[in-house]
Amino acid sequence: MLKMKGCNGVISIEHEDSLVSIQEGFEKAVAYLRSVLIKEKAGDAWWF
Repeated sequence: MLKMKGCNGVISIEHEDSLVSIQEGFEKAVAYLRSVLIKEKAGDAWWF
């Protein structure tokens, strides 16, 4: 949705879980964000 709205900038990570270390929280956040990044240019809609 961010990309559709023209956002190509920075995404902030807010880590407030006191049960997870700063390092582990950061690593998990980075892993998640990498997993949802769009890497390929969109093609034609296949459902039309």
